[in-house]
Amino acid sequence: MSVPTRAPTRRAVLALGALSLATRAAAGPVPLHRAEDFTASVGVNTHFGHAQSPYVALFERCAAALDELGIMHLREDVVLEGPEPPPQFQRIARLARGGYRFSLVFYDGLDAAPLTPPRRFPDIAAWCEGGLAIVEGSNEPNIATGGSERPHASAEHQRALYRAARGDPRFRAVQVAGPSYIFGNVAAAENLSGAVDFGNVHAYPGLEHPETEGNGDLRRFVAAVRPVYGAAPILATENGYHTALATGSFHLPVSEAMRARYMPRLLLWSFLQGVRRTYLYELICSNDRGEADPESRFGLLRYDGSPTPTFQAVANLMRLFRSEGAATNAPVEVALEAGLPDLQAARFLRRDGTILVPIWLGVGNWDRVLRRLKADLAPQPVGLRLTRPPRAVRLHRFADDGSVATETLAPAERLTFGVTDRLSVLELR
Repeated sequence: MSVPTRAPTRRAVLALGALSLATRAAAGPVPLHRAEDFTASVGVNTHFGHAQSPYVALFERCAAALDELGIMHLREDVVLEGPEPPPQFQRIARLARGGYRFSLVFYDGLDAAPLTPPRRFPDIAAWCEGGLAIVEGSNEPNIATGGSERPHASAEHQRALYRAARGDPRFRAVQVAGPSYIFGNVAAAENLSGAVDFGNVHAYPGLEHPETEGNGDLRRFVAAVRPVYGAAPILATENGYHTALATGSFHLPVSEAMRARYMPRLLLWSFLQGVRRTYLYELICSNDRGEADPESRFGLLRYDGSPTPTFQAVANLMRLFRSEGAATNAPVEVALEAGLPDLQAARFLRRDGTILVPIWLGVGNWDRVLRRLKADLAPQPVGLRLTRPPRAVRLHRFADDGSVATETLAPAERLTFGVTDRLSVLELR
């Protein structure tokens, strides 16, 4: 969705004080997750209903890019204009037949976007030809200003959407996410815990690193919406970085190299913090208004459809976590010998039995004043203990141009190597 100018007050609203979640990997066993759960946690925003955009003009390129990325979950806003079904749904249905699944935003009509009436849910779901997975309340609705009736109007739209989704037996598998409230709208929102399957945050870290404990801390965004959504699992329906280095907006940029370094970390960090799915903003740059315009520099693809280094980095991450076949051996256990400050590590089991250990230093390395990369960090030595020597060991190191360099290590029960703020993934077969 279009991202409004981010003001400092948003951070003040969402900052709820120190949180108790761990911020680094401690010495000892590394917890195990399923690789397919991680790949299912990654989504991307698209705009196939925006006629004057590259999503329509370059639709075939966008479809091919999605295949390259390996991201199967897409987020769209509903555009009910023109003939029915609108052309948007021809594109959605085509992608749905290829296995893609959509979250669709139903606007509440309180702001500039036209109302998407919840009573249209059965029509919209049918037009998706099996591709509708989630319906979502309005995108960043303004309920904190403009009239005291607005919070209730937003809540009633959400409740009507929930009833519509639950009331049609043909589409009972479709789940419901709440509106993506931001800024002071979070505090103004009514309790919607009875009208959602998922809470919703837009957790942009700005120019901060993904694991920050500062104003862009993901955990603060999640904690802030708990009064609205209760214990519901959380979707981050927008997250990411832009590279408009000349912008004067409060939503500050990073360079393309820094974004390519941060984005794989952001996806892993979000998963490890319990966010059910993170939808990156966005697939292709919606505009081409120059280096001062953030809306022109969010895309994983440039406005002309060419891939950015971040596109390559995300595609390489997804490719590494996908596999075919089934495991035949019990997974090897992995333990850190000692914790390092800011060290992040996790263990993932692929379906083929391979263990992946993504590991990195969760620190920032961006000069926010000069808007450039700082000097590279010196690698920090890390030791891992395994319960048995694997048959083969490979270490994949992600680079700032989106590429991945792979080296083979000698199989052993103890492995040592250096880590930096660039993601590394240890592959144990």
